[in-house]
Amino acid sequence: MAEEAKSSQNPKGTLTVPVPVPVPVPAAARGGDRDFLLHLEAYLARRDGVDKLLKISRYAAKIVLSTSLPSEALAPRLKAFESSVGLSRKAFRLGKFVQDVNAFRSASAAGASPSSVDLLLAAVAYGGEGLYYFVEQFVWLSKAGLIPSHHSRRLQKISAWAELVGYLGSISLKAKELRKIRFLLESKVRGTKSSEDEEEIRKLRVKLLLKQLSIVQDLADGLMALGDVSDGKGFLSNPLLMASAGLLSALISTHKNWTAC
Repeated sequence: MAEEAKSSQNPKGTLTVPVPVPVPVPAAARGGDRDFLLHLEAYLARRDGVDKLLKISRYAAKIVLSTSLPSEALAPRLKAFESSVGLSRKAFRLGKFVQDVNAFRSASAAGASPSSVDLLLAAVAYGGEGLYYFVEQFVWLSKAGLIPSHHSRRLQKISAWAELVGYLGSISLKAKELRKIRFLLESKVRGTKSSEDEEEIRKLRVKLLLKQLSIVQDLADGLMALGDVSDGKGFLSNPLLMASAGLLSALISTHKNWTAC
């Protein structure tokens, strides 16, 4: 005990109190701007994050292929790259239909008390998209060679129709949500102003912008689905138009996923 007491004293016999050494705290832990590499790691850990990067790569290659820029030697390599990325995206979305099942369960939950119209639109949106992702798994297996290739054409047609129906329901749902957000924003702007009101108005404006971008994304994807259903006839046969719509959708989705993670 005497030795322990001496160990806590300095040579003059006074007690010494250890001074804690400050440890650097990452910006993310302090609540400030998140470190870019940490943010990038979180983004790439998301299935949708990687999928949208692949989507950007694919439709950027399609845009280049739709022009006269690539040489005769480069064009076949770009085409092979675009096809490979398209197949990789199908494999990367295995089981993704489950999120639509869960989304519909949440929308139709008893606590949410949705109207019959909202419930119908949710069934169309999530049911169509869920069926699309489910059938796409078999399209991938067909293109990978596990399922006979003669089934691929029919599976792709079913997939395209399901995707188109899903986007129709999704756009209708988001249009209703957009009207609600705009009405709430206008009522807040007309009301009394305080610091809390200003912050809520700012958040509503950001939410409104994201919802508008989401509708633009669905319209772009819906245009491509319509092209698949109609076998690219008429103006939908323009490869530059279709590739531009795909790239626009990919960029909007990438922005949403980046801000969400």
